[in-house]
Amino acid sequence: MSLVVQVHFPGETLPPLEDEKKKATFKVGPGLTHILPSTLIVNRAGELNIDQRKHTIWMESNGKRYVASQNDAIIATVLRSTSDSYICAIPSSNSPVSSTSQAVLPHLAFSQATKKTRPMLHQGSVVYARISLANKHIDPELECYDADSGKAEGFGELKGGFIFGVSLGMARRLLGDAKKTGSLRLRQRKAEAERRGEKYQDAGVDVSSGREVLEELGESLSFELAVGRNGRVWVHSGDPKTTLCVMRCIQQSEFLTGKEQRQLVKEALKALGQ
Repeated sequence: MSLVVQVHFPGETLPPLEDEKKKATFKVGPGLTHILPSTLIVNRAGELNIDQRKHTIWMESNGKRYVASQNDAIIATVLRSTSDSYICAIPSSNSPVSSTSQAVLPHLAFSQATKKTRPMLHQGSVVYARISLANKHIDPELECYDADSGKAEGFGELKGGFIFGVSLGMARRLLGDAKKTGSLRLRQRKAEAERRGEKYQDAGVDVSSGREVLEELGESLSFELAVGRNGRVWVHSGDPKTTLCVMRCIQQSEFLTGKEQRQLVKEALKALGQ
């Protein structure tokens, strides 16, 4: 996979892509605005990522305000019900400032749901949903089933448990996006070493998939977990101490390497008596 890393700020116009000469069509991801015919303007500060192999371009950033993007898995709260849909709130990360957008969840947007079998949600109910429609002119639309299989696949109402916030970057890493960001950081270090005229040596200790904390916790504890790209994490277990242990380990592991994450979990389990 060929990845190019650059830092840009809102309002900048990106130079023409190299593959434009080959008439390749790129898929524009979050953080960029496409103006016909081929102009791309940055609307979110961060790293510009270009995947030449998959012909995808997007901005990678770690903010606190979530902007709805199609196919994102999010955790939302039901505010009220109308005749044909639920009005939900999508909170943003762990920002101290309230930053919540609204979304529409149709009553029948559940796996194999009918008017008689659809889930009956109430004010305050929490759902794990997928954004099926995202447009800046209207509220996002949600679905509680997988787009490919039509099955629940973990989506639906989240009963019980505990919800806490993490940064948007941490949420993406927990969902498995760290492979891309890890490759970017590695290329940056190599480029910096080349500019200094030095030979880059990878010690290996700081290479992290971003999920070591979950892997280590899962080996010793029994719990359920749902991660939303809006920076919300839901944890459920039979023991409140286990739930709190999982929450603390996840929150404290954001800036740790893979080795440090595993050590953190071992110390937390020892304090828990495992």
